Amino acid sequence: MWDTARLPCADRFALGWAAVTAALPERTSEVGRAVVACALSVAWAGLAGTVSVVAGLASGALALVAFGLDSVIDGSASAVLVWRLRTELRHPSSAARTARVERVAAKAVGAAMVAAAAYVGVQAIPVLAAGSAARAEPVALILLAASVVVLPGLGVYKLRLARELESVALRGDGVLSAAGAALALVALAGAGAQSWWGWWWSNPVAALVIACFLVREGVKTMRG
Repeated sequence: MWDTARLPCADRFALGWAAVTAALPERTSEVGRAVVACALSVAWAGLAGTVSVVAGLASGALALVAFGLDSVIDGSASAVLVWRLRTELRHPSSAARTARVERVAAKAVGAAMVAAAAYVGVQAIPVLAAGSAARAEPVALILLAASVVVLPGLGVYKLRLARELESVALRGDGVLSAAGAALALVALAGAGAQSWWGWWWSNPVAALVIACFLVREGVKTMRG
């Protein structure tokens, strides 16, 4: 008996398409829910990114600008997923087309994960090298707190739908949302640890651990 988990994502799609077609109405409903989840991620990334960049440029806080650019990376991955899922909705019976767009989306999302990890490394390594960290701006703390509230639910929901749809690309996008929530939580905890105990290193060290996880998951996602 074949171990389908070891097959490339395109082959898994083709192999299981007879079962998918039999359950087409249910799958279409799940794909529709995934489109909504990814669209919400795009909207949140656009809002957080715009506010961060505008506030950062106005106050001269480069960290806020960088946070906004990271939001753009996350939002771009979700936008790719919206395209991939809407393509399946328009052509629900085409296994070849669905497999092709899944493969393209998986590579794009994997690249976004590696880019996000690179962003985290660029931010964290100089802080460790300098031996100190700047205090977070109030606007940044508000955005981080909001991200902790919004992103975990989106991440878990997309990961669940990814399992049901057997979508490597959607799983990668869910990991990105979950990682965004983890980074936001780490940043908030790091701000508190720095303020109360002087642990300036806690935030960049934890962020680098998350970055390593993102690189591993990003490469895995690109390979399908």
